[in-house]
Amino acid sequence: MSTATGKTKKITLRTADNQEFEVDEAIAMEFGTVKTFFDENPDASEEPIPLPNVSSKCLSTIIEYCKSHLAFRAHDSSSSVEDEAKAYDEDLVKAQDNESLKEVILAANYLNIKGMLDMLNQAVADRIKNKSVEYVRRFFGIENDYSPEEEAEIRAQNEWAFQGVDPDDD
Repeated sequence: MSTATGKTKKITLRTADNQEFEVDEAIAMEFGTVKTFFDENPDASEEPIPLPNVSSKCLSTIIEYCKSHLAFRAHDSSSSVEDEAKAYDEDLVKAQDNESLKEVILAANYLNIKGMLDMLNQAVADRIKNKSVEYVRRFFGIENDYSPEEEAEIRAQNEWAFQGVDPDDD
């Protein structure tokens, strides 16, 4: 749904859990998926735009991210603004547990928000960097399909890869 209130055009987005968010057009256009929808349907109806792969919790996080980054870009691209944006991103990532972070990544990917997706993927890479195989398996929900004998053989062949691994967080 898009409505014009005063000077700011509003677009309504409907999440997978049936929550509706009315956002400024500038924010909605940060979402590649929404932008493409309006590019292909310039006379789109007044109906809310369904986002079947995005929960309301994730959309709230994404909207706040886009609002903040629009504001950062509105300022001069000085190093202090870039530092502010980087600090904002770090705080956003710190506030997310592993499951929430993965869910926001999927939503950012679906909405095609490249900058956010790159930042979140780097955060995941940083979280699993130098962690044990078991930690990475738990992080991504990967079942170990090796027999104990096969795993022992692989560990013996690649012993170097298991040296100096950081302790797991959980």
